[in-house]
Formats: sequence, structure tokens, C-alpha cells
Amino acid sequence: MIKKTHIQKYSVIAADIIAVFISYYWATQFTNFYHGTSYHQLNLHHWPWLKALDLLMLIMLMWHRQLYFKRRPNWEDLRLTYRALITLFLINLPILFIKNNHGNANTLFIFFWSSLFLTIPIIRSSIKLGLSYLRLWQRNVYIVGVNEEAFAAYKLLQPSRLLGYDVKALVDLKFQTRSVKIGNSELPIIDIHQLFTKPKDSEIVLCLSNKSLAAHTKLINHLQQYFLSVVIIPEIKGLPLYGIEVNPFFGNEQILMRLENNLSSRFNRFIKYCFDLILAIIVFPVFAVILILVSFLIYIEDKNKPIFSQIRVGADGKLFKCFKFRTMSVDAEAIMKKWQTENHPIYQEYVLNNFKLKNDPRITKIGKFLRKTSLDELPQVLNVFLGQMSMVGPRPLIPSEIKDYHEGLFYYQQVRPGITGLWQISGRSETSFADRCRLDTWYVRNWTLWADVVILIKTFQTLVLRHGAY
Repeated sequence: MIKKTHIQKYSVIAADIIAVFISYYWATQFTNFYHGTSYHQLNLHHWPWLKALDLLMLIMLMWHRQLYFKRRPNWEDLRLTYRALITLFLINLPILFIKNNHGNANTLFIFFWSSLFLTIPIIRSSIKLGLSYLRLWQRNVYIVGVNEEAFAAYKLLQPSRLLGYDVKALVDLKFQTRSVKIGNSELPIIDIHQLFTKPKDSEIVLCLSNKSLAAHTKLINHLQQYFLSVVIIPEIKGLPLYGIEVNPFFGNEQILMRLENNLSSRFNRFIKYCFDLILAIIVFPVFAVILILVSFLIYIEDKNKPIFSQIRVGADGKLFKCFKFRTMSVDAEAIMKKWQTENHPIYQEYVLNNFKLKNDPRITKIGKFLRKTSLDELPQVLNVFLGQMSMVGPRPLIPSEIKDYHEGLFYYQQVRPGITGLWQISGRSETSFADRCRLDTWYVRNWTLWADVVILIKTFQTLVLRHGAY
């Protein structure tokens, strides 16, 4: 009988093979169309052999990075996949500079690689979802521990169909069997003896305190020998996770965990600035058209200035003018002062709702649309060109909010505030100020260039779904 793990592994390999063939087919068709030639006229008969070699190297790289059998969070899996693809792309890059190479080959090369960066994640995801539908992608998971960390782990692992974890039960080391309700799910709790009767191809997730981990090293070794994989979720809340470097001592059981703040490096800050600038230049043509169109629509509604600026706190605590499309009537501040003086019910709601109104009567008709789509933030691209803001970063602070930011202010001032960020993709207006501080601090302490890419993609998803904006 074929093992389920083998089906999973070789299905992902098959997905990569299909993706390479599709990319090669699209590349040849596009090259034929672009140059007005047929394939036999391209004189590229050596290319299938090159692509076969690429395919072999691709599978080896993916295998080396354990992308065919290890389960990782979706975005981390995609990051490692792209790293392998970039490595292979750089190996192939000299083909472009061969003297006797002609335009046909270069066109084929560029389009093949552009296509491959899209087809591999798409085909892989499709294969995984198909296997999930057939109940072939799921991997049984047992979480050892009955505490808040275990409940949080369940909420992270269970919903993702691409990750494919099927949490079967929690394991109580105190030998008490019962059940617990997490969200809408009723999850059984088993004891450690019952755990060892479960299938060996299961994955074990340890959610124990550091003290409990140290007390159960013999048990953990037994679990590692018996089951497919053992994963530990350690108690390290509040630490910069993406900056942790683990260094073991040879022949000893101690490790060094080096904590790094990536944005404390001038080089990393320069890379982030270059990324912001390049992205701003890329979006500027579209931005310019939307800027003119939206400005015109705002102006014809009430014949007043379409763009306004507010003072915000930037990097190193410097104040700057933050640009936005005007979404309220020009007398909005006067109306708010009147409500405050009268202690109007709307003002009471404004204070109770963290100084936000879900249905603010001062918002104009076009303003409602701009806020729902977050297009009111678009003029801040000008702040990026002026070096005052980033494409991704903490939400710009009003000077009066500084006193409520507490220890997070140290991290906030290390970077330029962003047009989008973790706050915007985590509920935006529905998120409390305390959560906003926590998310902004997490972003600065855990910054990577890949994190910026992920946030930009998630921002697009949030804008399409229009979640949490008012």
C-alpha cells in the first residue's frame, strides 16, 4: 500500500514538473507571437535540454530546502520557494550574455522565468487543495499541552488547508481525559499513553512551559523516535522572532540564541529605502492618473481643495506634513467642537470608539468611497518621494498620541511610518490603539524585506474585501 506521505511528497514534485512544462510552453508561444516566428524557426532546439537540466536542479534545490516534505506556514513556504527559484535563476543568468545569443533566446528566457515565479506557487496550491479535497493532504497533529499557548496553536494550525494540519486532540501530561471547546470546535483531550497508540506518521506539537520541557526530555526523545515529526512552540513572547539566530555548541546541549533587530542595521534601512523608492516609481504612473481623477471628483462635490495635510510624527520623532485626500466637509473640526461642547451622543460614541466614528455624518459622498477603498491614503506616495514615509511601516502617529505609545515609541522612531502596515491588514479601524501599538512594534522588531512584500500583498487583499475600514 502506498503511504500517504509518499503521495503528498511526489504530488508536490509533480506540481513543480507541471509548472516548468507550462511555463516553457507559454514562453515559446509568447516568443513565437512576439517575433512572428514558428518554433522550428527559433533555432532553439537546445532549450528543451537546458530546461530538463533546470528541472532536475530545481527539484534538487527544493528537496535540499525540504520543501517537499516539511510543513511550514504558507508565507514562509513561499519565501523559501522563491529563494530556490532565485538561486536557479542566477545560475541561468549567464545565458543572457552569451555573445552568439539572439533576441529570440533572450525573450524566451525572460518570459520563461517570469512565468515560473507565478506557475509554481499556483500549481502547487492547486495540487494541495485538490489533495485536501480528497483527504490526502491532511496530516494528523496532536498538541501536547492544555494551556493558552496550545489553544493559540490550534487556532493557527487548523484553519489553513494549504498547511494541511488536522489537529486531532490535545494531550494532557497529567493523565486527565476530557474535551475542550476552542471557538466552535470540540476537541478531545487524551493522555500520553493514548498518544502512543496513534499513527506513526502523525506530527507532534509541544506547547509546554520551559520548566515542563526540561522535566520531560526523556518523553520528548521517545516522541521523536516514534512519530514522523516533533515541533516545539517555545515561550518566547515579545522577542524579535525573525532576528533570532540559533548557534549550537558542538558536543554540548546548550545553544546561543542571538537576537537581532534587523532595522538597526544601516544597510537594511538602505535596502528598505531603495525598495520603497523603486516601488513608488513603479506605481507613480497609475497613481498620477488616479490622483487627477479623484481630485476632480472631490472638487466638483463642494468646490474646495481635494488634498489636505496633517502634522504627523516621523522617524527620529521629526514632524512632517502627511498628505491625504479630503474625505470630510471643510468645517469638520468646527462640527466636532460643537458636539464636544454640547456633549452630543455622537461625540460620546466618538470617545468610546477610540476617537473613530463608524458612520461619521461629516464624511462626504466621495469620501465614503475613498475611505472604504483606502484611496484617501494615496497622496502619501508623495511623502515617500520626499523621504518622509515608507510604502510599508507603522501607522503615522498624531503628536498627541505619543504619550499613549509607551515603550513602543522607541521602535516607532527607528523607521519611517508607512502608507500600509500590519495595522491596516489586521482590522484597521476595528483594531484598538493598544493592538495598533503592539502590531507596529512587532513589525519593527521583526522586519524583513519579505515581510514588506507579504504586507503589500495582504493590503491588496484587504482593499478588495474592504475589511475593517470606515
